[in-house]
Amino acid sequence: MGSQVQSECEPAKRSPLLNVIAEVLCMVFDLVKVLSISIPLLILSVVKILVPSKLKNVRGQTVLITGAGNGLGKAMALEFANRGSNVVIVDVDLEAAERTCAELRRERSVAAYAFRVDVSSYEQVEALVDNVYKNVGPVDVLINNAGVVGFNFLQDADEANINRMIDVNVKSVIWMTKHFLKRMIERKRGHIVSISSLAGIHPLPWATVYSTSKHAVNGFMGALTEQLRLQGHAGEIRTSCVNPYYISTRKDITDFLKKPRFGILTTEYTAKCIVEGVLRNEATITVPRFFGLGVKFMQLFPTRVQQVIRDYILREYELNSA
Repeated sequence: MGSQVQSECEPAKRSPLLNVIAEVLCMVFDLVKVLSISIPLLILSVVKILVPSKLKNVRGQTVLITGAGNGLGKAMALEFANRGSNVVIVDVDLEAAERTCAELRRERSVAAYAFRVDVSSYEQVEALVDNVYKNVGPVDVLINNAGVVGFNFLQDADEANINRMIDVNVKSVIWMTKHFLKRMIERKRGHIVSISSLAGIHPLPWATVYSTSKHAVNGFMGALTEQLRLQGHAGEIRTSCVNPYYISTRKDITDFLKKPRFGILTTEYTAKCIVEGVLRNEATITVPRFFGLGVKFMQLFPTRVQQVIRDYILREYELNSA
């Protein structure tokens, strides 16, 4: 009797054909729903490209930049100082960091603080956070800029350089973000920026490990963005991942790039584009702006077609040719 009642309560089984039809109808319904939501968002994105939104005000806010004693980091510090931000410079080269701070105080009349930290060290980053919040105050914008560049084929890269590149380019981004994110969540306010590279979305054969490290940065920032959205913090804490083209930050870079397909960017131009993108709360910032669209368009094609584009348009084979 019990088995009879149980069988009567079970739902009627559908045929395999009906199951397929039901699944297809559900997928069609979901697709229509996605399109109805996405099309207005796509239109809004295009409008924002053509008519950029207003820059947010960061006057009086504190911006912390790693690796900002020289190069791109210093140029970004100057850009934020021009907008009235107070700046915290974190660098392994304390003298360079202090020189940058002295310049900011003298020429921009903002508060500037220098800290010597190896950002690839978990313990040093943990101590930095306590030190900054105790002696400076809350950080409004964190910029993970410190990085190591290396142009090598994989077989030419030695173990020490590979470890250092992964430690600085990847682990430092994770350690800095992990520790500062906790404070930003408590405060319900903040903006986390990581400087990646076009090599982080377009694999660069001349720099296998470097390109790997920058792909990791893009993956990390993408996952972090979705984590914050899932946790309900997306409206409070913004994220930006920056992918610039080659920048003339150091002589060894410009010496290696003998025949780049496009002109090398200056640090001043790149810093200006990055800061403006951050102040527009752009999740992905590509410098120049339309290079990112070019990479996405290229990736629509099969690998063999992408290789033809590399050979005949990008001409990557002659990048280091005399």
